[in-house]
Amino acid sequence: MTKVPRSTTQTQAFSDRLTRFFFMHFGSFVAVFVYFYLCGQARYAVSGVRSALLVGLLVMSGYTLLAYRWNELKQFDFGLLVLFALGTVGTYAGIDSVLLLFQHYSPALVSITLGLVALIPLMFGRETFTYYFARRQTPRWQWQLPSFSTINRMMTGYWALIFFAAAGFALWSPYDWRFTALYPNLVIFGLGIPASLWLPPLYLKLFPPALPQTVEPMIMGMPYTFNRKAASDAQATIQFHVSGAEVGNYYLQIAQGKCESFEGIAPTADLAVYTPDTVWLRIARGELDGTLAFQEGLYRVEGDLSLLVKLGVWFPSRR
Repeated sequence: MTKVPRSTTQTQAFSDRLTRFFFMHFGSFVAVFVYFYLCGQARYAVSGVRSALLVGLLVMSGYTLLAYRWNELKQFDFGLLVLFALGTVGTYAGIDSVLLLFQHYSPALVSITLGLVALIPLMFGRETFTYYFARRQTPRWQWQLPSFSTINRMMTGYWALIFFAAAGFALWSPYDWRFTALYPNLVIFGLGIPASLWLPPLYLKLFPPALPQTVEPMIMGMPYTFNRKAASDAQATIQFHVSGAEVGNYYLQIAQGKCESFEGIAPTADLAVYTPDTVWLRIARGELDGTLAFQEGLYRVEGDLSLLVKLGVWFPSRR
């Protein structure tokens, strides 16, 4: 077997991160940038707006196909594609009202489109645009948590308000660059983007989530209940081999007052726990005493038994 050089692997990883960043944060708006540049060059003359809409539609169509090929297609792409399609068809069909809208209210139309993309799925109970971003920034096990859906819907509602606020600025003074560009972008970049850092934690603090109903998020979420002070400077690797309806292998690495969780089998483990899924769920919820369950043979362990006792101190039961 040929070993791949580490530098090649690092280069590929960097390339993948760059590609993902492009699709997540920039790609959808290339057509928008091109459209506004062409409109500005033509001073929003009739022929210039019509031509810019067609070019925008072509660029957006090309990007949509590219995003589909890379499995990075998102709801914003469909929304902006529809916006350019309607504008192109309307202006080339000679519908004056459509042409006037794009001549005078293009910035507002873009923000309204984004707001509708956020609001419509939310109103009809469908998956919202935030799921695309959340799934690319959170571990897979967190997707199973009830709070994952709740937080996504909350963030979608917040973003809908941001987009409509940006549209409101542009509608208020459609010929003032401060209202069409500066203020909307201040709202988006100042109030919108940073919200992912403070709004979900605030929500979880105000409304503590219910305990997971499945064993994977229960084990993978153990670092969130890790008692640093109790663990002190302990170092340990704890492996879980789960049987039952939800078969899986997970392990915890504890070192320097930190705890991390991983899927799979650790290279070496200080303690290995072999447990049915239902048994460990009951122990984690505090419904079953871990020591008593071990004595009754409901699960078994291999390795350093002293760590089994410490688990209850390092990870208090979540009720």
